Amino acid sequence: MDELLASLVAAAIQFSGLPPIETLPPVQAMPYQAMLVEICADERAAVPMLLAQYRQCSEQHRMMTTVCDELKVEADSHAQCMQQRGLVAAYLIEQRRIVYRNDLNLDNDADNSFLVHEYVHALQNQYFGEQMFETCQGVMAAEEQAYAVQQKYLRSRSQLLRVGDRLRLVSCRDIH
Repeated sequence: MDELLASLVAAAIQFSGLPPIETLPPVQAMPYQAMLVEICADERAAVPMLLAQYRQCSEQHRMMTTVCDELKVEADSHAQCMQQRGLVAAYLIEQRRIVYRNDLNLDNDADNSFLVHEYVHALQNQYFGEQMFETCQGVMAAEEQAYAVQQKYLRSRSQLLRVGDRLRLVSCRDIH
């Protein structure tokens, strides 16, 4: 397993042009629901505070409740996060670790490409710092690079799978 992960990191470095990572992030397989719990933990922690802010705002602006709508939407973000479909792997920035679905076949180049993608995020985090992931534009740039590297890896392994096509349908203007 260590040899495989080392080769996937090497591919992420080669195709991204980013410098090698000082310490490899831990990589953990887990069932999909457990993966969502890990990914959505920050959202969950913020819910009580956001709900309290929403209640306070609603009391202060009884006649203009739309003023507080943004707080309510943010409070619902944990539920939305937990209902995501189609995630394969994720790099958890604060914990500096990678989680992936335990049904991935690590003998399959297409499945391994998702780990290459997440290793790119680990490299980005080391090189650019967490601030890269703090703005919509930064996240979009990070995802564009990670998908481009993933696609290069797939081509290098003679895989025809295309990844990242949906990213071109999203823009920071669409996110409020």
